[in-house]
Amino acid sequence: MTPPTNVIFDKEIEVRWSDCDINKHMRHSAYSDMCAHTRVSFLHSIGMDEQWFKEQNLSPIMFKEQTEYFAEMFMSEKARITVEMGQPTGSAKSVCLINKVYKEDGTVSAVHQVVVGWMNIKLRKIVELPSEIVASCLEKVA
Repeated sequence: MTPPTNVIFDKEIEVRWSDCDINKHMRHSAYSDMCAHTRVSFLHSIGMDEQWFKEQNLSPIMFKEQTEYFAEMFMSEKARITVEMGQPTGSAKSVCLINKVYKEDGTVSAVHQVVVGWMNIKLRKIVELPSEIVASCLEKVA
């Protein structure tokens, strides 16, 4: 399965038994969990790991989250989850990221959108986007 060309990161994840509901398909919150896991993997890939967050006194925070569902996924299926840039938020303190969840045959199973920012955990204040995010996300699509 080949992701679209505007992808800034992608990851393959297998649907586990615990991701499924009584109807034997992936539960709605599992989509959110997998997308969050993919975004954290993306952050790690650009050097924003736990140590970086600790040194910078920053923590990502979520302002908005929504998901649209298109095709069911079932246990043991492999999902390809992408990270793409969403529409500009109009703020230097937040960014919109889109996760697309693809089935093995390339069908879009879900589109998950989040708006995130960063909080200085010592000051308890929202700060401008870290340069790592600007360089890895915003400049790639400009």
